[in-house]
Amino acid sequence: MIKKDNLIKDSIILFIATNIVNFSNFFFHMLVSRPLGPEKYGTLVTLISLFGVIATPAGALQLTIVKKTATLKAKGNMAGVEGLFKKSSIWFLTMGVLAFAVIMIFSGLIMDFFKITDRWFIVIVAALTAVSIMLPTVRGILQGLQKFVAFGFNLITDALLRLGLAVFFIFLGWGVFGALSASLVSALVAYAIGFAAILFLFKNKQKDVEIISKKELLKYALPVLFSMFGMAILTSMDIFMVKHFFNPEDAGLYSATSIIGKAFLYFPSAIAIALFPKVAEIHALNKDAGHLLNKSMLITGAITLVGGIFCFFSPKVIIGILFGSKYYSIADVARWFGFAILPLTLFNILVNYSLAIRRYFFIYAMFAGIALYAALLWFSHADFYRVILNLFISSLFIFVLSMMELKLIKPKQRSI
Repeated sequence: MIKKDNLIKDSIILFIATNIVNFSNFFFHMLVSRPLGPEKYGTLVTLISLFGVIATPAGALQLTIVKKTATLKAKGNMAGVEGLFKKSSIWFLTMGVLAFAVIMIFSGLIMDFFKITDRWFIVIVAALTAVSIMLPTVRGILQGLQKFVAFGFNLITDALLRLGLAVFFIFLGWGVFGALSASLVSALVAYAIGFAAILFLFKNKQKDVEIISKKELLKYALPVLFSMFGMAILTSMDIFMVKHFFNPEDAGLYSATSIIGKAFLYFPSAIAIALFPKVAEIHALNKDAGHLLNKSMLITGAITLVGGIFCFFSPKVIIGILFGSKYYSIADVARWFGFAILPLTLFNILVNYSLAIRRYFFIYAMFAGIALYAALLWFSHADFYRVILNLFISSLFIFVLSMMELKLIKPKQRSI
């Protein structure tokens, strides 16, 4: 028998945690951009973006661990969760070391391409990537066991420590190196705290524990990786195109608008985080979790609409807080971003639900929509309004097509 889903309660816990993280990230950029200045801040943002792309597989690995943990939990096999952690830790540590080595091998090319003169910046990014590949082993276990208080605390500690250390290190005069070092130290502390939170697992001494195989890991990680890579493209392509077609000042203004728009995507993300393990557990017991999808979309849509309405009527308030009065010229554009990104926020819920039940058609729909998005941006980019309209059209296409397949096509029976 499945206990009460508690989706709303757990979503509130994660909503608080993830929004503390999101606000911390906004404060990070607000506080470091001023003392660093445009040139150094540009270097920092470039390196953070580079890390974000390279570390995309870490997110895919975490959802894989979440899925397997939730399945083992549904079967009451806590010793299997212990075995999962031990085996996956060995694999992920190996991948982290390899990632560090690869980044350092190509450090010269990276420095030349991004016009970076300090090799230590690349060393920190490589180390941060290695640690980030290890983090899913603890966070994935916590999320899969639905220990959302411990999971949320881990996220908050990471974000707030990163913010505090960045300000302190920059105050000491460490500049970009200090901001990057803050991210590395906070990630290491987050891993240590996460490990402490799952120590109870080592009390299990059963034999013949069920663990995840490399084949199973890669089989599930691949669609997760494609989905996360696709989402990264959807949320970044407009910035790339605007930088290509518009002058530098306009590109900077649009980047600020895009950051505001992404807030509408990330703030309701707690619901998707809470949804995934619940659906995975129900699916493992061959039950229908469709009611959780509907509930999650309703809550997410409501949150996005409320935020969009506030941004529509008070864009200068948000812009002034985040970037200052010199960005007020983008107010008329920013007021529409909340509505334009609504289909993408709903699609994010659908992605997590579909991954939990192993329905992967949405990946084909997503990359078809990405091709449409690229074509629209390439041939129709007269102004910022057109760029935002292209985002809305493409994400709506992806969401509707994916939703139709999910609701109208009978799923095949899958082994779990």
